[in-house]
Amino acid sequence: MKLYHFTIIFIIMAISLFVITDIRTNNFIAVSKEKEKLDQYFIQAIDDAAVNLVEINGDNLIVNRQRAMVDFFNSLYASMGITDNPEKQGLLNNYVPVIAVTYEDGYYIYFSEELKGSDNYMYTNKRWSEKFPYYYEDDDFIYSFTLTDKLTIYDKKNLLDTTKEQTVFTLDYHELSTAEEYAAFRVKRPGSFLLKDEDFYLIRKGTIINCIEKSLSYYCNKHNKIAQQLNITYNFALPVVDDSEWVRSIDNPSIVVLFQGYPYGDGSTDTYNRFAIAGSNIKKDIVYYLEQKSWYYVYHKEGCSELSKDGLVFLDEPYYTVSDCAKKGAYACPYCSGGNGAFAPDYTP
Repeated sequence: MKLYHFTIIFIIMAISLFVITDIRTNNFIAVSKEKEKLDQYFIQAIDDAAVNLVEINGDNLIVNRQRAMVDFFNSLYASMGITDNPEKQGLLNNYVPVIAVTYEDGYYIYFSEELKGSDNYMYTNKRWSEKFPYYYEDDDFIYSFTLTDKLTIYDKKNLLDTTKEQTVFTLDYHELSTAEEYAAFRVKRPGSFLLKDEDFYLIRKGTIINCIEKSLSYYCNKHNKIAQQLNITYNFALPVVDDSEWVRSIDNPSIVVLFQGYPYGDGSTDTYNRFAIAGSNIKKDIVYYLEQKSWYYVYHKEGCSELSKDGLVFLDEPYYTVSDCAKKGAYACPYCSGGNGAFAPDYTP
């Protein structure tokens, strides 16, 4: 073989390598742009879901998991231009294996299941689970935590009530450190995490995270069987989630979404994967508490310096509008109301 033959072969190989590299580069750029676009869609969708996750109904806060889930999907459909395409919506839904919504005293999972119809064919359905508690157990107690300092305890050894008349206690854990009726418990279990603020927070946080992660992993695995029957070869699994991400779900109701295995539209073998948590945003400046004076009530914004330290303050009954306070016959606090509202004629703090 002559020299120019080798030259021609080298040129062909170089051109082929250049073309392959160029194709790969273009594919990488296309996937990067697609990922950036899907990131925007996903973040917008979960933010839209969180906006109306918590609703105020009179004096109560209501977590509306169904509306949050619907808002999430509708936002994603609109961003991807498939609002009027049920078939594409159904395909997209298959790549959202699980959604979780946290409540104060537990959480729900939105998952896929198989059902046999009256025609004996198997059908796929999505639904909400029953509420799961934030459950923890040790040698002494069975605990059901909340997103607050309140918890329910099942006393296995009658450490809290030696008369054995009561075995279930629902209380603020601070009471165990201060209330006289639990003095014997403090003597018997001086090292209990229930008596130490930092330890209580760590156990509560770890329990909430572990419970949610276990449920998400379980239903992710169940989704794989359904996905196979839908000709989806991707293996769905809960990714490793940093604790800093989970902290958002510890203090307020939140929505947790796993979007996984979604194929990019350019024929690439790469898939889009995203896990996110969005917490509800309840503005503290709309929370009011009533204080009883001699013959009337006064409403204060939460954190008002004039809230009585030892007076009769209804801290367990928050109100979320001035009109709700007025319906109770309450007058405005002249200090935290900014000079607005009706004031009691003889109010002297």
